Amino acid sequence: MKRLLPKSLVGQLLALVSITLLIAQAINITLLYRGAQSQKMAEASLSAVVRLAGEIERINERGIDELRLRRDGRVRRYHPIMTANSIIGEGQKRLPDAEQRATYAFDNMGVGVQTVEVTRVDSLPPNLTNSVIGMGDPRRRFRSADYRSAPAQVDGFLIMSAQIADGQWLNIASAIRGQNPLLIRSLLFQTAVIYLILLIPLIWLGRYISRPLKALTKAAENFKPGSSDPIEESGPPDTKQLTAAFNEMNARVGAMLDEKDVMLGAIGHDLRTPLAALRVRVESVEDDNERERMVAGIDDMDRTLDDILSLARLGRENETAEQTDISALIETVTDEFNDIGEDVSFARSGRITAKIRATLIRRALRNLIGNAVKYGKKAVISVDKDGDKLSIHIDDEGPGIPEDQIASMFDPFVRAEQSRNRETGGSGLGLTLARAIVRDHGGDVVLQNRAGGGLRASLILNR
Repeated sequence: MKRLLPKSLVGQLLALVSITLLIAQAINITLLYRGAQSQKMAEASLSAVVRLAGEIERINERGIDELRLRRDGRVRRYHPIMTANSIIGEGQKRLPDAEQRATYAFDNMGVGVQTVEVTRVDSLPPNLTNSVIGMGDPRRRFRSADYRSAPAQVDGFLIMSAQIADGQWLNIASAIRGQNPLLIRSLLFQTAVIYLILLIPLIWLGRYISRPLKALTKAAENFKPGSSDPIEESGPPDTKQLTAAFNEMNARVGAMLDEKDVMLGAIGHDLRTPLAALRVRVESVEDDNERERMVAGIDDMDRTLDDILSLARLGRENETAEQTDISALIETVTDEFNDIGEDVSFARSGRITAKIRATLIRRALRNLIGNAVKYGKKAVISVDKDGDKLSIHIDDEGPGIPEDQIASMFDPFVRAEQSRNRETGGSGLGLTLARAIVRDHGGDVVLQNRAGGGLRASLILNR
């Protein structure tokens, strides 16, 4: 059911109302149709009762023989026929409700009958051909507006047999009127009018509600903490309150980020100043090995501090995204690693551009390539294009990562190798920072073990 419904709020509202209205109208049409059928049966039954009652009164007044036969001896047209037994056979389905109503009608008219039997048939029995009423007479000419020169359309026949006082049975057939085409047309017209009366205001109401919601959705998708402009409050009161709450949230988030930036600046200044002083003092240590270990420790602290501050400030960068030659960017990073003796290769396959913040993507590439050469000895870089997606793959020849640990590698301070010695050490923030940078660009970083051994880190960007 969800797949069939439209995706928009207005579409779903109109679809649900239309379905509900269609069900209600279907029930209404069914009830009207059954009512029309019952009315047609009641009309045919009433016509039969009236004709039989009139015939019984004539019999009581003038005698049977005088009324049954004309001078030429034929049965009179449109009049009941008299039989010794009921013309309705035992195998035919009788209509108890119609029989009960006919009995009451005879009693109310003061006409005495012993038994009444009623049934409905689709085709007229031969012996009742001249004893059927309600068919009309094509030979008559009416001057009224509803004149018809052809017999009326019928939807079957109602046969009624009444046993009179002397035990004889009077039998009459009454035509059941066919379906009036005007009824169907009126119901269809009624349905169309109801749809127009209800759906036009609903369309207007849906647009009135959805317009500010679309603006709010767009603002949420493009949300940049502290830098988004307030949204105009419009629409119904509930929508206005939602927009006002979003604007207040945006202002609060901006204020919190401003406070965080001030705090981070103070932390960076307070930590880097003693680290710089400590580095100066370390230079005076006479033992070369001890001095190198101390300098390496200070460098690790400085890199960790830089990663933490960069991760915390992500999303508040002043650099704007620009169309950048991705191949040239990768070559620049590759040359940096080659200059320090690392085995990093990249086969350029032409100019590929994407709208990025080059400084941040360069840092993410450095982190991923650095992990590849640290744990996998070498890094082979390739680029794939798939529509609007651009994937930068970094393959290494290391041992890979157990499948159940890949997802946790992006958590802060988590490393595949548990040791934190100087040779393989690190802050454990490289992958976290790389993924945060790429996700801030609308992409992602994916890790997967290669079939031939080693690990592939894929940096996926939207062009």
